[in-house]
Order: sequence, then structure tokens, then C-alpha cells
Amino acid sequence: MTSNSDPTTARDILRLARRRQRLTQAELAERAGVSQTVIARYESRRQQPTVGALQRLVAACGYTLEWSLRHAPDEAAAATGDTRFPGPIGRRLVGELDTVFAALDALGATDAHIHGGVADGSEGVGCPVLIGVCLPPDVDVVLVMAAAGRIGLAIGAHVTIVPHARVADYGFDDEGVPLTPLRRAS
Repeated sequence: MTSNSDPTTARDILRLARRRQRLTQAELAERAGVSQTVIARYESRRQQPTVGALQRLVAACGYTLEWSLRHAPDEAAAATGDTRFPGPIGRRLVGELDTVFAALDALGATDAHIHGGVADGSEGVGCPVLIGVCLPPDVDVVLVMAAAGRIGLAIGAHVTIVPHARVADYGFDDEGVPLTPLRRAS
């Protein structure tokens, strides 16, 4: 590692923090409450520290270790420029728009917006899909549930369809991401 490059390995980070404080391996070990052998193994790459161990050792040198995780859109989304729904459920949703709009149209639903992890790209395994819509006043709740089930089967996720006024009941106070701009010309 050169002095003007960013550290890229656990070894580099640990050595840089220790050397900046002008600590020996033994001094760092004493501060961190570990043996000098542990520090030597980490710095020689004979053993890889866990993230927690590395954070504690860096803290013993008087530094904090900052991590950052950002979602990178997949190649297909990047190629088309459509990164609105970058996760796996979101991509399936975009791939099944005909089914989604057919189910919503059968309800007379309009102004569909996606809320939650699928909308903001933070979806995890089993992430539910919440679709906020405008519904006709006389729509049968069983038909709404059936439409949600149809969409859910198509995209492989639990789907809930609710009027916009009820989105907050599900813990979301955002406007969501509108689906209408994605609608294909028929």
C-alpha cells in the first residue's frame, strides 16, 4: 500500500490506523484487549478479522470505520434507463405490467402508486408490495383481494391494494412511485 492510496483491505486499514497513531502491535493489542499475536495475524493476512473486530481495533487507534452500502441498478435496468424498481420484485413487477394493469382495470382502479421497499429499492426477501389506488366507491372488497392475488401470483410477492387514503395505515407517508407512466400503449 502506498501512502497516498486508499486502504483496500482489512490489513491495510488496520496498519494505517495503527501507524498513524504511532502504535506498535503490542501497544494496540493492549489497548484493544487482544493478544499481539492476533494483531500480527491480521496484519500478515494469515487471518481475516470480522467487521466487528476490525471496527474495535480501529476504534482502539482513535478512529471510526465508516461503511457505505448503495444499491447498484442491475444491467438490464441501466441499459434501458429505467431504474424505478431496481430490486428483483420490482423488476418482475415491471415485466408483468400487462397483468398488473389488467387486474387494476378490472376493478376500475386508477392512479396506481407503489409504496415501500419495492418503490425505494430497499426491498428484501419476502418484501410485500403495497399498491395505492383510486377505487370506485362501490367496488367489492373481494374483487380487490382477488386482483391483489392475481398480481401477487404474477410477480411472486404478497400484494395489497388499498385506496390512497389508507396507505398511511400501512406505515407509509410517501406519495409512492406512480405506475401509470410505465403503462404500455395498447
